[in-house]
Amino acid sequence: MLPTLIKIGPVGIHSYGVMMATGFLVALYVMRRNALRAGLDPDVIADAAFWTLLIGLAGTRVLHIIMHPEYYSLGDPLGWIAVWRGGLVFQGAFPVGMLFLYFYLRKKGLPYWRTLDIASPAMAICHSIGRIGCFLNGCCFGMRTDLPWGIPFRRVPWDTSLPVEGSPAFQLHCVQYGLSAAKDHWSFPVHPTQLYSSLALFFIFLLLMYLLKKHHLFDGFVMCTYVAVYSIFRFFNEFLRGDQNPSHFSEHLSDQQFFCILSVVIAGAFLVMLWRYSKREGQAVKPA
Repeated sequence: MLPTLIKIGPVGIHSYGVMMATGFLVALYVMRRNALRAGLDPDVIADAAFWTLLIGLAGTRVLHIIMHPEYYSLGDPLGWIAVWRGGLVFQGAFPVGMLFLYFYLRKKGLPYWRTLDIASPAMAICHSIGRIGCFLNGCCFGMRTDLPWGIPFRRVPWDTSLPVEGSPAFQLHCVQYGLSAAKDHWSFPVHPTQLYSSLALFFIFLLLMYLLKKHHLFDGFVMCTYVAVYSIFRFFNEFLRGDQNPSHFSEHLSDQQFFCILSVVIAGAFLVMLWRYSKREGQAVKPA
């Protein structure tokens, strides 16, 4: 756990923010290359990506506040917007981001679904790198495990100047398993669910790039595939999460899992509608 990479006086460079910025820059490079290959203006695509990032971050933060209001207070106004500390829910970015892109791309005269297909691999690789930031930040950790790749978290992060009593995993294990904050120094090993997500998203990135180049069946196909495949992975990965995501709808499934089910249904519906539209409009459909 390394929440702060460098600290100079009161100013700290947070690992979560660094990985988010790195992910965005890599995604921007991938997106521009895909745009050039598709004959679209890469500068317009880059501008759209920048504004969508800001709006998407706002959406992820708002959903996190709704799901975890206990982490926010009027006494810490900076904490409401300090996304570099963590506290983002990926599903919150989609509704606001897709709505903004619809109007932005329509204004610029770019095809909506084709642009989303171009952006999908970039979104996946950005998300993959961002999950490494979750691991360094100590959030989104998994359940206790005896598997050889289980990872314990230190009681106090490497940056001991941080105003925290212990890492989130260690604090939870003090409550669940009776660890002592005075005597113990490490949590029990847990599933590195952040790294599971990072690795899965990297393979999703490779899959989406392959579909975009070789099997782009119709506009919107790659984007809908991304949403569906990631949601299926996230649904099962949630069973390994140990950070107690809220469960307002069922004692057996987390809110995140309900979002995943909804996302798969919506993505499937759009796949069918876009396929029918492509047939009606005479889009060239390549055999799989």
